[in-house]
Amino acid sequence: MKLKVEWDAIRTRIETALHAVNLRDGADYRDPLPDNREWVVIYRTAHGYCGMYRGMPVTFEDRLEVDLWADDMDLRPYFMGL
Repeated sequence: MKLKVEWDAIRTRIETALHAVNLRDGADYRDPLPDNREWVVIYRTAHGYCGMYRGMPVTFEDRLEVDLWADDMDLRPYFMGL
């Protein structure tokens, strides 16, 4: 009998911890702010990353460079071939 009570307590603890509606910032989860940044497709190659941005090829040596470039240019990178 005691085991069933413990399992119910664990289930309710997990349910309250993972249920986003009960959290304070659950509203952000339900209605995220629109992200109007432009998408850019980035491909993984044998020697790094490459992509096309406004008709010009761009190449990067590692993922950190891609992330920094995307932040500077206010872009949303979409990675393919990882």
